[in-house]
Amino acid sequence: MEKRRTKEWSRTRSKRFYCHHHLCHLLVFLFCSSISTRISTCSSVIGSTARTVQSLDNLRNRLRILSERRRDTTTSFGFYYGIPRTIIESFIANQGVSDSDTIVKENDDDDDVSLAKRRYLDGYESIGRDVEKWAEGMLRNEGSDNVNSILNVENKNGWTEIFCAKVLRSKFNSGNNSTVPITRQWVKWMKDSREQYANLDDDQNHPCMKLVATIDAPFPIVCRYLSEKDRFQEYNSLLVDQEDVEILTPHSKICWSQSKKLPLIQPRDFVTYCRHRWLNDGTQLISNQACDHPRTIQKLSDTNINSTLSSGSGYRAFSLRGATYISRCPDFPNERTKLVMLSHCNCGRDIPEWVVRTAVGLSAPIKPFEIIHRIDVGIRLAREELERAVIKPTATSTTTATTTTTTTTVHPERSSQPAGIAQMGYACFWPEGGGLVDGSNQ
Repeated sequence: MEKRRTKEWSRTRSKRFYCHHHLCHLLVFLFCSSISTRISTCSSVIGSTARTVQSLDNLRNRLRILSERRRDTTTSFGFYYGIPRTIIESFIANQGVSDSDTIVKENDDDDDVSLAKRRYLDGYESIGRDVEKWAEGMLRNEGSDNVNSILNVENKNGWTEIFCAKVLRSKFNSGNNSTVPITRQWVKWMKDSREQYANLDDDQNHPCMKLVATIDAPFPIVCRYLSEKDRFQEYNSLLVDQEDVEILTPHSKICWSQSKKLPLIQPRDFVTYCRHRWLNDGTQLISNQACDHPRTIQKLSDTNINSTLSSGSGYRAFSLRGATYISRCPDFPNERTKLVMLSHCNCGRDIPEWVVRTAVGLSAPIKPFEIIHRIDVGIRLAREELERAVIKPTATSTTTATTTTTTTTVHPERSSQPAGIAQMGYACFWPEGGGLVDGSNQ
């Protein structure tokens, strides 16, 4: 019996030992699994944290780069120098910036917009240069720089001089005592002169007017007077309204204008690209060419112009091409100013050529001479005010300890001289300057 009890006790003890041993193995397994899970969890958290820190660093770098770029917007884009941010902000190029050999690329869509805008502006700059070449060729070949070389009758190149009407000659073009400017004018009938931009369906000839005049006032006074928008109706009775459609650069813009009714021609509106710069000898050159713009379909002012007019409307006229040279008079450089104007105009697609010829025959002997006369009169009436504007002292600032002088900084490639004019088919004004400069002519 005793042996039997000992055997059963031994069997029970072995079973208990086995259970305890199995339980220890199970506990060790669970403990190890828990540690492994915690280690993997910590690793993932650490990795996630590292990625988060990396993203925050990249975000800070991008914000710093963008802030530096916005501060340097004006200096970084010389082509857009001086253009207000509201006009070019949506066209700022998101260039790549190097930071520790890492290039941060901005949105590619913005780059595409900037490139499109640059091409848009370059296209108009190319037009301006083409118009200047065209005008130089016309004036040089025809000899208009020397008025005495042009005959009083139709010459071999097709120009015909138009004299001032006799009944108005003593008032508009007498030249008595050299106080009234002497003006001479010619006309030549030509096809659309815009070269690759010409209307191929237009077979009519259009009048190209050439005018040479002398204003009895100093050059700076004349430039100031012609640059002020609120004065253009004093001398140009052909235009009743004018607005800037789009400012392209500090020296160029697209302008809209409306003319009044002329003999046989109903009121017209014009959309014209205008550009100005200063030549080496100090001459102000304004060039223009007819164009179109989406805004011109809508009403731009409070006039009674039909808001549905578009470039194909019969009420749209075109200042096809033109150039105005304003310079010091060679014989009296400190006292008088010389104007040379060249203007090729299409009066509208709804008007046959014979009607335009009749209208030109009635208006040309009067209106151009009247405009020059009114410029001379307007300058004489506002002479004191214009002189004060021209001889404006430079801005100065003083402090309690020392006196310092602040001079307005002018971009080396641009002029602060005022520019502008209201021509027969367009009007453009830059009273604060901004024109491109050839050499130094400040």
